[in-house]
Amino acid sequence: MQKRSLKFFWEHFGELSERAERETGRSRLSLMLSWAGAFAVHGCTFTDYFLYEFYRLNHTGRREFVTLRRMKPIIRKDLTLGYGMKDEFLDRYGAYVKRDWIGRNLRNTREEFDRFCDAHDACIVKPRNNYGGEGVRRVDLRTCDREALWRELTGEDKIAEELIVQCPEMASLHPGSVNTVRPLTLKGKFVAATVRMGVGGAFVDNGSAGGIFAMVDVDTGIVTSFGATVSGQRFLRHPTTGVTIPGFQIPQWDAVKKLVAEVTAMTPELVAIGWDVAVTPDGPVLVEGNDHPGPQIMQGAGPRGMYRYWKQVVKEP
Repeated sequence: MQKRSLKFFWEHFGELSERAERETGRSRLSLMLSWAGAFAVHGCTFTDYFLYEFYRLNHTGRREFVTLRRMKPIIRKDLTLGYGMKDEFLDRYGAYVKRDWIGRNLRNTREEFDRFCDAHDACIVKPRNNYGGEGVRRVDLRTCDREALWRELTGEDKIAEELIVQCPEMASLHPGSVNTVRPLTLKGKFVAATVRMGVGGAFVDNGSAGGIFAMVDVDTGIVTSFGATVSGQRFLRHPTTGVTIPGFQIPQWDAVKKLVAEVTAMTPELVAIGWDVAVTPDGPVLVEGNDHPGPQIMQGAGPRGMYRYWKQVVKEP
């Protein structure tokens, strides 16, 4: 078991290190030793190390980044969203979610299920507590086995949501996925934002599922970086649609900021929340909130370290 584990980590490290090996001429072993030192001092994961290009940075440069270890004091467990289950979140923020849904524990009667199926042509089925887009799929309610779907929703920890129809501008990035914006708020202050895009026809836009992310200026809503993946790839143009990523204007940005301000005001006791927002023809809607807002997608596209700024915001009274 130990040998298999070491082999797995060595191969996984090698997948992430390919670009660094090619660009720097260093061996995988050399980079592994460098990562080990960075892990001991800065608490970085493999992904942190390569996404933030720690192999190019000295100690001072590495201190600028929020690594896995440095995120822990920012995300205090006693001051987080407290709605890890998606149906509880949808119920709490219903005025901003603006879509129909059913679940195992809430809105879970057979009558409500049948009304939901009759009202919609398709839906999204997802686990109540999933992260990173895992287990999310689209279901055609006109052709599916309704009884099987009912058994799935009641027998497993899942919910179903009405499909979100995004505006044409956001769909132009990648029409196969709902491409969302993730504003980050720290103690009620809007401090960073990214846009996330699916790729290659994928249904989800999550970075952990192979999606692309890019930094967004919080004042203007203009994308300020190349697109990036968690494996460290960089894109001037979207590899599937060819849309130029830097300079892309997120539509309805003032309305997005207004939504974020209002949902943040509902929970003033919280510290760090990543609010996933979709932009529809009728305005922005809230998709979900994340207790762990993903510092990798907030810093990796630049890359630009945000540790000092975030730490300062969290310390402010």
